[in-house]
Amino acid sequence: MRNVMSFDIEDYFHVAAFADCVSKSQWDQLPSRVEGNTKKILDMLETSRSHATFFILGWVAEKFPQLVRSIADAGHEIACHSLEHRRNLICTSG
Repeated sequence: MRNVMSFDIEDYFHVAAFADCVSKSQWDQLPSRVEGNTKKILDMLETSRSHATFFILGWVAEKFPQLVRSIADAGHEIACHSLEHRRNLICTSG
């Protein structure tokens, strides 16, 4: 049996639940946890000799390119999880 595993790599303030109270202009001022949390995931995967797909938020990739490199160097697949994790609403009238 083949198992598939993926992770969304984003910081706590990127989630939709904070969209109404944390603006993008605040992101650089907030303490980031993404590097430490991703390191824990990478360590667990290495211990179990497992690989996964990492859906990385574009903002995270731009701010922490070394994190993306460490994920790739560990043999994991890199995928994009949008630039800013914000929903785009399209309204039509008709």
